[in-house]
Amino acid sequence: MRIDVVMPTYNSNKGIFPLVLESIRRYVPLNRLIVVDRYSSDGTVELIKEKFPDALIIQTSASLGYARYIGIKFVETEWFAFIDSDVIVLPQWFRVLSGFMKHERIGAVEGSYIQLADILYTQEFRLIIDIYKYINNSILDNQVSLIKYKLPLSKMNILNILKNGLTDVRPIFNNSLIRTEAVKDWVPNPYLNAYEDLAVAQHIIRRGYYWLTINIPLVLHGNPPRSNLNKLRASIRKGLWEGAGIKYTGIPRDFVALYTVTRLLGALYRLVRNKDPFNLAMRIAFLLSLPSNKYLVVKR
Repeated sequence: MRIDVVMPTYNSNKGIFPLVLESIRRYVPLNRLIVVDRYSSDGTVELIKEKFPDALIIQTSASLGYARYIGIKFVETEWFAFIDSDVIVLPQWFRVLSGFMKHERIGAVEGSYIQLADILYTQEFRLIIDIYKYINNSILDNQVSLIKYKLPLSKMNILNILKNGLTDVRPIFNNSLIRTEAVKDWVPNPYLNAYEDLAVAQHIIRRGYYWLTINIPLVLHGNPPRSNLNKLRASIRKGLWEGAGIKYTGIPRDFVALYTVTRLLGALYRLVRNKDPFNLAMRIAFLLSLPSNKYLVVKR
């Protein structure tokens, strides 16, 4: 079986992006690459055309949620993947996830990831790329994986928020394999720029399907920062973006307030225990941007 891949892009031609495209070419049984680009000016589109001459490239200034919606409309295959522009697919990604496609009530399945954004661009990063050597048939076949499913938003409670934040209702989304039938009628809020992953997952669940997360690292995610200063800037950008966008998710306000406070307290704990200022910077930025739409789209 071949699948379409939908990839939103916005000045994505940096860091690991060439590896992202190469990993799709090598490890995904591709029918067509569908790129929804926010008028990139850094050579993103040109590199995609070089690597995938038959790619469908749509340029729009729409929100991220609406960009994904546009991409879905051009999908031709029974299943398709959302693979983000900062995700390197590992060799076993499709073999592991496609095993769940035969179950008629599964609407989406995704793998776990190794977060490269937490690793400085040094020798440590070059070593982590060697994970290609170690993720092979023998490791995967002998590993007892933990399969989790996402809850409907209506079943989220205070305990979920305190223990796991939004993880119980929000998927990883950067490497999701999705049944096209489950999302063909999804229409996003035009302002949905952050948490579109949650919106898509909740739509699939309301349709009566399951969204599964497989606890096996099947992708590498994020551009390793060149310095701690760059990492701090990225943390602040993410906080501003997510804080501005969470109001369009449908999450009840009291849960948003609880989530904001608990994550902020957790960040303070990490600062004291681990000397980690990055999470705290993100959580403060999140809090400050909650009332505003200013950072729905963060310049890249």
